[in-house]
Amino acid sequence: MELFCYQAECGDAIRIRYIGNDQRPHNIFLDSGYERTFRHVLQYEINSLIQAGEFIDLWIVSHIHDDHIGGIIKYIKLINDDEFEDITQRWLYNPPRRYVQRTQNCEDVSSAKSIRQGDILYNYLFQNNKLPESDIISNSIHDLFGLKITIISPTLQTINELRKKYSDGKPLEKNEDESISKAKSILNFDYHLPLESFNLSDFEEDDSLENRNSISAIFEYENTKILWLADAHPSVIYESLLKMGYSIFYPFGCDFVIVSHHASKGNNSSDLYNIIKCNNYIISSDGENKHFLPSKEALSRIIRNRYRDLKSTYNLYFTYNTANLKEIFLSERENIYDKWNFKTIYSDKKYIQIKL
Repeated sequence: MELFCYQAECGDAIRIRYIGNDQRPHNIFLDSGYERTFRHVLQYEINSLIQAGEFIDLWIVSHIHDDHIGGIIKYIKLINDDEFEDITQRWLYNPPRRYVQRTQNCEDVSSAKSIRQGDILYNYLFQNNKLPESDIISNSIHDLFGLKITIISPTLQTINELRKKYSDGKPLEKNEDESISKAKSILNFDYHLPLESFNLSDFEEDDSLENRNSISAIFEYENTKILWLADAHPSVIYESLLKMGYSIFYPFGCDFVIVSHHASKGNNSSDLYNIIKCNNYIISSDGENKHFLPSKEALSRIIRNRYRDLKSTYNLYFTYNTANLKEIFLSERENIYDKWNFKTIYSDKKYIQIKL
């Protein structure tokens, strides 16, 4: 089993590859970054799969923001232009609005002015009979050649709230700067602040309804577990883990956590990390974006969690190797790495590749 986390600027583009219980290789893609992410890396990865005779067995689309769905839209465009082969067998995606009339040409889906990426993906999946049969909601379980996928976000309630928001045919939100989100309340990088200066109990959750509707999941194969948080809200993940029986006394253990919303302070709470036991955290961000992510405050909630075992080393994996990312811990007056027993790993390649 291998985990690939691709460089997607401040976005998500991930692949899980494993040998299934049928002894064949299988691939799961999680989001796709921006349209330029497809040109930068995903088209080469997918072409390699085609040449190897492999498929994308499942593509999970967490939500409609450009940094997660943009690459898929480029993939669809190339397929429609007969420039690319569609090798995706199955999709998990929650359409952000109710489409009253399901016609083959889908002309009524939305007016020209309101067409956005979420609509384009819906059209494509509908026309090719690849829409999921039901909404993808927390506590549902899927099996894919022996790999267990447990959905832990969103809830049916939040899906209905999103569809109510877009019930009048209004344009779908494409970029987060069209929303008012507490995740963006940070006005600059907070890397100059000491790691120990953050009040871990002071937390305001991201208020983006689109982020709250992110599909998030646990991937479990044999003895390996990966927790992918997309841009999900920590309160939703926390409640799902509690319902599964986890707590501060019985934490959820996994091998890797792909940190929510590129390590924004509004999507990573101490309460959530109180009930997670993991030594490896992946941050999908280049540190050079207008949202000033990753947030050091969010990383502090992971590193300084009151229930972590300081005898166990924490590893922070960054999908890029930039000057900004290396500045996160430069302001410390002491060797913070030894005190809090953690390491930082930066990627010089187009992806992080981890063999599990």
